[in-house]
Amino acid sequence: MKTILYTISAHLLLSISFAQFNPEGVSVHRLNNGMEVIFIENKSLPMVGANVVVKTGSAYETYATSGMSHMLEHLLFNGTTTRAQKELYDDGDRIGAYNNANTGEFYTNYMMVTPTEHIQSGMEIQADMLFNSILPDEKYEKEKGIVLEEIAQSLARPETQIKTDIQSILFQGHSLSLPTLGTYATIESLPLSPVRQYYKGNYVPNNMILSVVGNFDSATMLEWVKNIYGKPGPGSVFRPEDGGFVTGFDSSHMASGVYHRSHSDTTTLIHLAFGLPSNPLSGFFDLMEELLSNQTDKLQAEAKNILGASIQSIKGEIRQSPVGNFLIVKASLGSDEIVTELISFLSEEISDMKFSMKKDAVSAFTSAEKTSFYKSLEKPHMFGIYNAHVFAEKGVDGFLSSFNESMYSNAAKALKKYKIEGEPTVIIHHPLESGSQDVSKSNSAQLFDHEESGTTLIAKQNGSSPLLAVHYLFKHKSRFENEFGKEAAKILHDCFGQRMKSNKVQNHIAPFGLTFTVNDNPWIPMDDIYLHHDFGYIRVEGLADDLNGAIQFLNRAFLDFTPTQAEFEKANSPSFGGMKRKNVAKEKFNELMNEHLYGSLSQENNPPELTYESLLSFAKKYWTPENVILSIISPESPPKVNSLFSGFGNNLGIDKTSGLDKSYNPASMPISIEEDGGGAQSYLFWGFIKEINPEDKPALLALSLILKDKIVFDIREKQGLAYRMHAGISIKKNKALFSINFGTRPENVDVIIPQFSRLFSMNMLNDLDASMVEKSVNMYLGRMMFRRLSSINQAYYLGYSQYFEGDMNSDTKFLNRLKAVTLVDVNRVAKKYMDGQIPISIIVR
Repeated sequence: MKTILYTISAHLLLSISFAQFNPEGVSVHRLNNGMEVIFIENKSLPMVGANVVVKTGSAYETYATSGMSHMLEHLLFNGTTTRAQKELYDDGDRIGAYNNANTGEFYTNYMMVTPTEHIQSGMEIQADMLFNSILPDEKYEKEKGIVLEEIAQSLARPETQIKTDIQSILFQGHSLSLPTLGTYATIESLPLSPVRQYYKGNYVPNNMILSVVGNFDSATMLEWVKNIYGKPGPGSVFRPEDGGFVTGFDSSHMASGVYHRSHSDTTTLIHLAFGLPSNPLSGFFDLMEELLSNQTDKLQAEAKNILGASIQSIKGEIRQSPVGNFLIVKASLGSDEIVTELISFLSEEISDMKFSMKKDAVSAFTSAEKTSFYKSLEKPHMFGIYNAHVFAEKGVDGFLSSFNESMYSNAAKALKKYKIEGEPTVIIHHPLESGSQDVSKSNSAQLFDHEESGTTLIAKQNGSSPLLAVHYLFKHKSRFENEFGKEAAKILHDCFGQRMKSNKVQNHIAPFGLTFTVNDNPWIPMDDIYLHHDFGYIRVEGLADDLNGAIQFLNRAFLDFTPTQAEFEKANSPSFGGMKRKNVAKEKFNELMNEHLYGSLSQENNPPELTYESLLSFAKKYWTPENVILSIISPESPPKVNSLFSGFGNNLGIDKTSGLDKSYNPASMPISIEEDGGGAQSYLFWGFIKEINPEDKPALLALSLILKDKIVFDIREKQGLAYRMHAGISIKKNKALFSINFGTRPENVDVIIPQFSRLFSMNMLNDLDASMVEKSVNMYLGRMMFRRLSSINQAYYLGYSQYFEGDMNSDTKFLNRLKAVTLVDVNRVAKKYMDGQIPISIIVR
């Protein structure tokens, strides 16, 4: 084995001022079988993540095999030569593991995250999947069904077709022109034999990169890696060929010209794709994208001034690929009338665009990158996701070179001289003509209650991390929005986000490396866990090197903030591309569920339309220290942190009532609803509501985990009738909802409906034993540990618990109660509540 040991600072002579930025415990290795390995130790974590990047993805597929990489990713979870599929799942759950995968254009990434003491077992499971999967014939059609459901779910989103059209035009004749998921036709017609050939020719160690991040000892880990991943022999890497259709890094097929497409929306969309250098200095595109947001904001204002109000938005992004790089300008119009004029305007303006970044802005960008790096080390699974494409396209050295400040300095100089040349490729999406349509609507935390100022502060010390995490939880959002205006919190937060992105603020906070999250994106998985109708939040993460300075800045920024008219108008403008249009069938389904599951909130009414004046009135009640629970995690002691908030707040009257949460409304008689919704999928719900004893909540959660596992395995894994689904027991206050809901293809509806009642019967628990309860509870505890890895998420759970339970430790206490649940407890609550009486059935076909 060839072994290369060095810290990042020793390896990179031109580094980001590594006297200040010197993470220890980084080493790079190469196993005898060709697998590349990088270790990054982070002793403050209770978990370890092992991420394996297989250097193959949709960029290496032909038209006939489109979607094969993603299909293979699914198949690897169906059993090995030593473990049946259920054993694979059970072995992972037993150690509290997060075992998942994702597929991209140039990679397939496998993530295994476990508590530190179980990582050796976790890596053994992962290596077994990678090298010993059997790809069973009897599971293939079922897995096809799951992938087809995933494609259907993707197609239900309006933006999917737009993205597919752009890819197919920019990369025509190349594998990148095809969707990573494949298409209905390619998946349905794909035989198993070429998938097996693809597996044998790509899942070889010399085509893989392993990164291990978290709490471990590198010397011990190296021996484990040798024994677990180092035994399989190397192999020849297989790359498919197709005459006239290129794959991989081949860039010989590039498009140009004007293309017209249609889409199911009322807006006209224009995409202009300008070719960019194929191999610029490292960091060139990072800085260009950083500058692009301000540039396109100016373009939008100027275009509206010259061409009129039918221009809804203009945005820009950089699309990087080894095959071709593009600056893509995206414009949304209310009509087709000024398409030609807008294309000419944008082409001319982009050609004249200057990309000049000041030295202090480069330093600020570097600080932000340092913050991002430290943040990724707190989330081992996200480290793998964020860096999979870098490992696949540039290797370990390409990853390490991203920590080079002179890289950004040199890139800024090159960017300043750069001028975009050549005509863009233009893609115009016109609205589909259709009839009128009615679219339905580490240490213990300490609590400091400042009675004199009104501030509620929770502080927790983490001496192992250089990060500062500040979570502002704004109380009583729904009450104030009902009084002052719909989505007032979202708009106000967006205004604050704009202010924090201003050049003046960015220059000021450069030494702190602060990043701000002001609103979650409900469409990104795991980015919507904070969304709640009765609280808002601001999340701030940065470096704790100058804690006094950072907190002083944040206090001033909070207390002095009043949104401007311009910030309000920008925040309140339509989102790009008319994408506020949603899946009509899914919207109808959600409305029907809300109508029949929830009782009315006493504060709920029809909020007025928001104006700038009403936003200011809203802010006077909502955006005050007295209405915020502040949760802070830093390397400093809680008393020290508390001292930094002396005088923060004016005690204008503290409302200490707990958070408002919806409660289920039990039906008095069975409900059955069936409606037509159109669209690519049907949506199904079946369930019943029971009043419960709060002491039964931990046992009910354990029962929910067991039921969910069994139901999902039955409907998805055995029958292939759904891709993503919700099943189990949801608890709100003293009510529990036993339910299942999911989207499926229309032809599956009548197959599934007769099965619903049996899924919540005692027969589902015939094989229940103590080991199954232990496995389910440990699996959940592993997931919860996983969600609480980052400092900012820990801060969130502290504030959430304080607001809704009046006890900042209630979250931890509940998880401890869950650990004590036994088989007897689960059987008791199942017999007590799971009777299936007074069911609610909702079907939107």
